[in-house]
Amino acid sequence: MGKKREGGYLGLTPSTWSSSRRPGVWSLRDAMTYQRQGLWPSPAAPVVPLTVDYLVIAGGGGGGGWIAAGGGAGGYRTSAGPSGGGASAESTLTLTSGTNYTITVGAGGAGGAGSGGSPGPGSKGTDGSNSVFSTITSNGGGGGGNGYGGTGRAGGSGGGGGSGAGASGPGTTSQGYAGGVGEPTSNNGAGGGGGAGAVGAVGVSNGGAGGTGVASSITGSSVTRAGGGGGSSYNGSGGAGGSGGGGPASGGASAGAATAGTVNTGGGGAGGGYNGGGLAGASGGSGVVILKVPDIYTATFSAGVTSSLSTAVAGYNIYTVTATSTTSETVSFVRTVSVDYLVIAGGGGGGNGAYLGGGGGAGGYRTSAGPSGGGASAETTLTLARGIAYTITVGGGGAGGATTGAAGSSGSNSVFSSITSAGGGGGASYPTSNAVSGGSGGGGAGAGTVPGNGAGAAGTPNQGYTGGNAASAPAYGAGGGGGAGGAGVSGTTAAGGPGGPGVASSITGSSVTRAGGGGGSVYTTSYPAGAGGSGGGGAGSDGSGTPGTVNTGGGGGGSERNSPAPYNGGSGGSGVVILKVLDTVTATFSVGVTSSLSTAVAGYKIYTITATSTTSETVTFS
Repeated sequence: MGKKREGGYLGLTPSTWSSSRRPGVWSLRDAMTYQRQGLWPSPAAPVVPLTVDYLVIAGGGGGGGWIAAGGGAGGYRTSAGPSGGGASAESTLTLTSGTNYTITVGAGGAGGAGSGGSPGPGSKGTDGSNSVFSTITSNGGGGGGNGYGGTGRAGGSGGGGGSGAGASGPGTTSQGYAGGVGEPTSNNGAGGGGGAGAVGAVGVSNGGAGGTGVASSITGSSVTRAGGGGGSSYNGSGGAGGSGGGGPASGGASAGAATAGTVNTGGGGAGGGYNGGGLAGASGGSGVVILKVPDIYTATFSAGVTSSLSTAVAGYNIYTVTATSTTSETVSFVRTVSVDYLVIAGGGGGGNGAYLGGGGGAGGYRTSAGPSGGGASAETTLTLARGIAYTITVGGGGAGGATTGAAGSSGSNSVFSSITSAGGGGGASYPTSNAVSGGSGGGGAGAGTVPGNGAGAAGTPNQGYTGGNAASAPAYGAGGGGGAGGAGVSGTTAAGGPGGPGVASSITGSSVTRAGGGGGSVYTTSYPAGAGGSGGGGAGSDGSGTPGTVNTGGGGGGSERNSPAPYNGGSGGSGVVILKVLDTVTATFSVGVTSSLSTAVAGYKIYTITATSTTSETVTFS
């Protein structure tokens, strides 16, 4: 008979276990036991498909020259509301993460030339250029017809017909409308360019207005784009530009310059007027591409793309692409994870003077989960791509001064992705070495004896504070190292200066203070040395300084060596990196990383990294 195994199985061999399944019939107690040991399957993260809503508008057509018609608006295609030409919303695109897709923003077409000062036909406006995203192509708006009798060009929306019965250009089905025709009589009104939302108006005694555009709320607010350009007139006034960026025209014998379509609306340019000779048409407005994706995805664009990001619609990233330098530009999307972090560098070592040593400065303190060091506010949470390896380094504490007159060594930097916290500065030593700047600065030593040694060193802005200064006789109190939460206290004639305080963080679910500065030493045992700053700073001493606490980035205490024993400055405490992610996310570290996992905060995994064996270690999120 087979042996009864875990999970209720009977048989000669156990059931197969994996990271995602534990076959069998389990008691609640056994399940909880394996869960505490990290051996129970975690719930799979929900799969959110990469569906992209889009608005793709091409460049508007240029207006024609010499009593001419307005240019047609750029073609208008979208999945986030009605498309141009009276069409319904198109289907969203379902794309593959990590794949490059073509993206192009079409330029507006140039306006047609005037007659050069003598009556003549001028020239038609140039068509706008296409805009593209993946399989979606919107056609450039058609150029406006020239006077006298020029035909408007076909496009996303068609160009209007020139004065003298010019025929209008047709629009593209499901993208835009036709332009308006030109007036055949002596009034000579040119037609307006077609818009995404309506046909351009016919020119009569006045120039025809451009067709209206279409409103979209893909960005979270309603914006109308892709209006047609207005047509000019020989005797009357020029036609208005269509709502949504169409350029208005000017008319009559004293007509002014035509107005271009608005940038990044795909609006058509206005037709040129008469003004005793003939004026050039105006250029169409450039197009735009707007992409809306679930906020667990981030877009990466090739170098020639100009874009901006909005998170105005909850749960989405909205990218507005306003220019592309070539027609070969691309965009790709990757799943992302939001990471809160606390990154503390190694603390600086305490100085070891022949008579006095300043306290070491705390390691630089940067976090998105509460106030950062140096009085700074919380930094921005990082949004990172899943499946990409990011650098992670825990900085070691700097060595305390080990020979007579040696300053403490600075701590090493801690790094997570783009976040680098600077190592704490070493404490000064009298009579030979000055304090060192760092995340927080080291404390001074020997004021009034050797110029310069007595000054505390500066901290790094938004990471930590300055070290304290030293005092003169009789105690010659050395300055405390700066802390993440406050400057090191200057020594006095009666005592060494305490280290500056650290900063408290509750990223792990409970409040812990870290990155305190080391205390300064004193000349003899007759006077008290400086205490270590709250958050792991080591105390100063008239003997060997106390080391900073491991994994707090605390500075080491200063040492006084004027006695037979081989006293040393206290070493700085090593730094730490703490990462907080949703509990559906898993972090995987390279082999040289020492870390632990906590689920003390409901809904989150909190990884505490206490050591890295090289500066090339990584973390990857899945």
